[in-house]
Amino acid sequence: MDVGGLPIEMIVSQGIFAVLFVWLFIDTRRESKDRESRLLEQIDKQNQAQDRIVQAIERLEKQVSALTKT
Repeated sequence: MDVGGLPIEMIVSQGIFAVLFVWLFIDTRRESKDRESRLLEQIDKQNQAQDRIVQAIERLEKQVSALTKT
């Protein structure tokens, strides 16, 4: 067993995994950032839809209360 060559072999073999880990980490961060932005857009759309629903219900309540008064 060559003691002098062992650290170099270990660095080379572990270096590949280190590069893969860093690449996977960066790729995962990028994907999560994209997913978060899409999720925020979807939440905004849902909030707008809920606001429209609330306005429609309030109009219906006013119409029903106006009908019951007469």
